[in-house]
Amino acid sequence: RWALAGRRATFWWRDDGAGPDDGRLQEFLDQRRRLEAPLALATVPAWLAAPTVRQVRGDPGTSVLQHGWAHRNNAQPPAKKTELVDGTENLEKDLQKGRETLQEAFDAQFQPVMVPPWNRIGPKIEARLATLGYSGLSTHRPRAATPEPRVHTVNVHIDIIDWRARAFCGDAVALSQALSHLQARRTGQADALEPTGLMTHHRDHDTACERFVDRFVAAVRDHDAGQWLDARSLFGARQEAA
Repeated sequence: RWALAGRRATFWWRDDGAGPDDGRLQEFLDQRRRLEAPLALATVPAWLAAPTVRQVRGDPGTSVLQHGWAHRNNAQPPAKKTELVDGTENLEKDLQKGRETLQEAFDAQFQPVMVPPWNRIGPKIEARLATLGYSGLSTHRPRAATPEPRVHTVNVHIDIIDWRARAFCGDAVALSQALSHLQARRTGQADALEPTGLMTHHRDHDTACERFVDRFVAAVRDHDAGQWLDARSLFGARQEAA
């Protein structure tokens, strides 16, 4: 449908939970290189290990976003897990320390974009992101049509993991999420300028997840109407009309 309309369906790829040296990252970055698609690696500053820095710096096709501070749940039951809870002691200082840590480690590969753990953020913290030095925000589900957002928001829309089973959600579920957002963009029910976001968690992938990523990323890459966007350009400047 996008091709018939002479339009380009844009996508971006965000992977969450990087930082520790657990032996999974290098294989994942090798997969990215084989697929020749840009990747945004949401990295937890408090988990950052030297091997992770070396591996990411060795892959210019990967950019780095900030995934909270320590991926620690600060919410009180029965609230859902959230690290970026309004009023949490020292949270703003920790976030700034994390931003400085990632900036020093990754230099130009780092983008000052906040990816909240569990994709949840308190409204007061969100309102202060620009003051804290962030230029972007990325959570889950289509972004709100805010006339003048405080920071540039680009979300993800495809979660390939069934978190109860902690396994691949299946082709039907993953593709339904993709098609739903693409259709909403094309028909004006969602912001057409927000690229459709693939969210992965390489440290939790099973073989079925890896195979789906291979097929999905390649299918978009090779389609005349598909395009993978680099987070560095995506958050650096607003997209022109599709």
